[in-house]
Amino acid sequence: MSYLILIIFLISSALAGLDKIQIKNLDLNYESPYGTGVVEKVSVGVSIKSQALYPVEVHRRNDSFEVLSPFVDFQWMNPIPFFHNLQKVSLEKLNLKIDRAEHFLKGEALSFTGEKSENFVFGKYDLNCQGTSNAIEVVERLKVDCLDKLEATVAHMELPFQFLSAIASQLPDVPTETEGDIPANDFTLSIYKGDFFSHMRIKYVVRAYLKFWGHAQFENEGKTLAIRLDSVKFGVLPVTPLVFAELSRQVNHPRVSINPPWIRIQLGN
Repeated sequence: MSYLILIIFLISSALAGLDKIQIKNLDLNYESPYGTGVVEKVSVGVSIKSQALYPVEVHRRNDSFEVLSPFVDFQWMNPIPFFHNLQKVSLEKLNLKIDRAEHFLKGEALSFTGEKSENFVFGKYDLNCQGTSNAIEVVERLKVDCLDKLEATVAHMELPFQFLSAIASQLPDVPTETEGDIPANDFTLSIYKGDFFSHMRIKYVVRAYLKFWGHAQFENEGKTLAIRLDSVKFGVLPVTPLVFAELSRQVNHPRVSINPPWIRIQLGN
């Protein structure tokens, strides 16, 4: 499953009491504990748009983030540690919309550095959800709609763990080409009624697609995202056991449990 899905769920949790949210063309550079940027439009129930781009500031407090601008001040109380402990964030032309039946997250570039100095990079990303949820809370609406129908693409992304190279190095008759991460291009993800298919194009000695099939659902009254990974292939080679072996070895987080074929992620504080 895409990191973008988790990102949109987690962003929305900060705005859970609002019915509609829109951010247009946000550029931001943040280095803990302070960041600055500009935005074209912000709508949090009431649309606020100036004649030109207006500045925004982000301040990290002990238990919150404070966002200041000439038109809107906003405080995100008790953010989850993943966000609160980010060291660096860079956004270029971020656009976010959460509405009735339609939601999207897209932009030119998004990168961030986590608490342990791991780097995440997404270039030219586009995520769209559509559904018929009548839930008032934004998070609950997204949970239903994004598993009902979702389409996501990322032109280029880089993830912090040596996951792809570790899998590829174990394939038969494939020499170890590099000890670093392998950037992934042309990522796509489609979800319909919880069933998903995803692929990304990588080059490891040869250029081939890494493809995933499975199912996603929420459990524990929506507090757990459960992902059933049914099949993974690199080109025509089945690598599902290798993927689970590397996930178990590299992912060590109290919120994530791996019990093949299931991966479960605890959401929220």
